[in-house]
Amino acid sequence: MRAVLMATLSRFRGSLVGAVLGDCIGAIYECEGNVKLKDVLKTVKDIETKYKNLKDGKELELLPFTDDTAMARSVAASLIAKKGFDVKDMAKRFTDEFHNEPNRGYGGSVGAVFVALRNDNLEDVFEPARKQFDGQGSFGNGGAMRIAPAALGCMKDGFEKLKTVTVATTQVTHSHPQAIQGAVLQSSAVDLALREDQSKEFDRERFLDKLIERMKPMEEEELEKSKKDEKVACSPKRKAKRVSDTVKMPYCHKLEKIKEFLQKDVSVSEIEEELGNDISALGSVPAAVYSFLKAYKEIPGIETDSAFERTIIYAISLGGDTDTIATMAAAMAGAYYGYEAIPESWQAPCEGVEDAKKFAQGLLELQ
Repeated sequence: MRAVLMATLSRFRGSLVGAVLGDCIGAIYECEGNVKLKDVLKTVKDIETKYKNLKDGKELELLPFTDDTAMARSVAASLIAKKGFDVKDMAKRFTDEFHNEPNRGYGGSVGAVFVALRNDNLEDVFEPARKQFDGQGSFGNGGAMRIAPAALGCMKDGFEKLKTVTVATTQVTHSHPQAIQGAVLQSSAVDLALREDQSKEFDRERFLDKLIERMKPMEEEELEKSKKDEKVACSPKRKAKRVSDTVKMPYCHKLEKIKEFLQKDVSVSEIEEELGNDISALGSVPAAVYSFLKAYKEIPGIETDSAFERTIIYAISLGGDTDTIATMAAAMAGAYYGYEAIPESWQAPCEGVEDAKKFAQGLLELQ
């Protein structure tokens, strides 16, 4: 029994610590446009060298976390403190975190939500997010980037409970269906990674089939709703950047596309075109899933035996919203490979690692 608990704790720690590293290291390249793999490799090599050459009494230069980790910490803290999901407590923690440290890289729209949530007379905590973007809500990846702790906290409860918690946690700031679905895809990927049997060969296609099985009903329901609701059908929609964003069930479409990509060499430009690498949920969560699954096997140009390290390096090399794609991919990778796969040299400069370990312990105690 103790061995099982320790193995689970390792995977909980791996997911949360991994997410912190993906955020902190990925943030170095956020908004840099075209990211070169050789530069990412040099960055991690420099991190390792500085750690190796660390002298007694000296400290490493801090790599700060962004809003991705700041909000994930609030999710974990709320679940632990309330011994489960409490939406008002979650909303308050998000709001307090933002007002205490507003310079973590929050987007302007979510900042407006947090200002509105400070109203003590607000009964409906979902209302400010629903009013955003002419009532369509934000389609950004803010819900997905923070949701990993929910997968850990709901592990004993099953997918339906996880979906409920994921949807409500996301709706505090993002009410667009694609933002909600993206968060469910992310929490599902972490959940399934936690449950994978490491003693067996990882069947990546089966993993994707399980994700499709979870996503398909959500996309079908939204599709049916859009057909029946004239207002939704006729409302102005965001301009799609990719053809793959305009298909009827885009998340399932992209998960099927990932199956194809895993069978051949694919360029970064193809990934950007088909899966995305931007701040939208639809344009980033699939890329994170792909990064995790691709890194399970060797990647030309990334000379390391560690699949966890490959995950972060490759996710960042896709460019775009590097910190968020890397934090989401690393949350999956850490959940699968466990804490022991994460190098100490990478952890040492990253802000928030020790707290992530404590949150992992607290979430394990909810099981």
